[in-house]
Amino acid sequence: MTAQPTTRISTPPFAPQGQYHGTPQFFGPAYPPPFPPAPPAAPRRRTGLIVGLVAAALVLLAGLGAGALFVFGQRTVEPESVQREIVRITEAAVQVTPTDVRCPAEIKAEAGGTFACTATVDRQPVTYKVRQDDDQGHLTITYDRLLKVSQLESTVADQVGKDVDVAVTVICEPAGHAALVNAPGAPIACTATNATDPTDSAKINVTVSADGTPAYTFA
Repeated sequence: MTAQPTTRISTPPFAPQGQYHGTPQFFGPAYPPPFPPAPPAAPRRRTGLIVGLVAAALVLLAGLGAGALFVFGQRTVEPESVQREIVRITEAAVQVTPTDVRCPAEIKAEAGGTFACTATVDRQPVTYKVRQDDDQGHLTITYDRLLKVSQLESTVADQVGKDVDVAVTVICEPAGHAALVNAPGAPIACTATNATDPTDSAKINVTVSADGTPAYTFA
């Protein structure tokens, strides 16, 4: 999933200006329970990418001049504006509102300057790294890759269903999450279940590559 979507926005006047860019046994008559033996070790892959992935975003804040703060004559970036954009781009990506969003209190506006913000997304800590492209408020933000769980489960269920020729549902761990922090290739434990027979299921391990392509193996 490291699909890296790019988004441009304009906030209301008097906000700092910036850019952020980062930069997813069903087995009917042919396969009666118990679950059939695992297929070869090579992971099953789908073509295309998982939609609900974000590792980066490009946003354009409104004018730095009027919205900048001046501390002892030094121009700074308003942290509240960066925090609002962190909320906005995260909600747009995975439909989860981050909480406890924090940025440094005083951010000197300078080309090449860097700082980090933190937030909690669906009970998981996420770090947002910010680099200033210039001293006029153009910023680049990168952050931990997020997967939209419903999209991941749907995509993998479609692929497993095609491979075994039976409709299945897929649920991934940890249960109850709408978004997952996930590095490329890091395994996600999931369970695939026959859509018409909930007693017929199998454990699978799912990975999502850097380009957003999911793969699975039977555990």
